[in-house]
Amino acid sequence: MLYNLYEYSHHTLGLHLWDLPTILVAVITVIVLIVHSHNQKKREDDFEEERRDKLEQLNKEAVDSLKA
Repeated sequence: MLYNLYEYSHHTLGLHLWDLPTILVAVITVIVLIVHSHNQKKREDDFEEERRDKLEQLNKEAVDSLKA
């Protein structure tokens, strides 16, 4: 069975036997990297928004304490 797979991939597709799993791993790796970078960008945007809100709140508290 393994020999038939070898014959098919080598003679019909023109690939070595290890090329098919390697291509599959490469595609999965690219997909994981794309998803990870998208999620990381989302986390950074959320962090930046939260930081901006906290700074505005601290600034407002500082101005209020100076007025009082």
